[in-house]
Amino acid sequence: MKKVKPQGFTLLELLIAIAVFAIMSVMTYSGLHILLDAKAQTASKSAQLEALQMTLYLLNEDLAQIAPRTVRDNYGMVESAFRSNAKDGEVLSLTRSVPQWSAYPTGSQLQRVSYRLEKGSLYRQVWTALDRTQQSQYQRRKLMDTSTVQLRFFDQQWSDYWLADSNSLRSPKAVEISLAAGDWGLVTRLFYLHP
Repeated sequence: MKKVKPQGFTLLELLIAIAVFAIMSVMTYSGLHILLDAKAQTASKSAQLEALQMTLYLLNEDLAQIAPRTVRDNYGMVESAFRSNAKDGEVLSLTRSVPQWSAYPTGSQLQRVSYRLEKGSLYRQVWTALDRTQQSQYQRRKLMDTSTVQLRFFDQQWSDYWLADSNSLRSPKAVEISLAAGDWGLVTRLFYLHP
């Protein structure tokens, strides 16, 4: 009678296969974990960079379109056309023109723009009506997270403050803005003004 060979795997073969599978699984998981961490860090840095670029773009657009027009605030007090370092977290406030080709839904070609630092974030506020009332509405947009916004102004020389009386139409010739931008540290940009 013929001896029948047992079919299947021996216990030793099964243990070796399981060990090889376990080692390959651990290597695959660690590689995947590294990729997921890198993706999360890249996404975070990309979002920070996008916010910084948008902030600098809007600052450039607003400062390039500056207009010499005073406004009245919610209480009827006259504000200068360009002011900085005011109370209540306001960093910069100015009147700007809106290009003719803009599809902005207003009869006026001027806007009032204000940059405010509140609770570690920089915001941009826009009013379409220059002379405001207490019912005036504005559009508000969060630009970026930052703990510091420093400004310097150039007229005849550099100064940390721009002092102008409420009826002033004057603006500086250049503005230097430094922002604390997360992992990039202090980012400084110089903007030339053409009033």
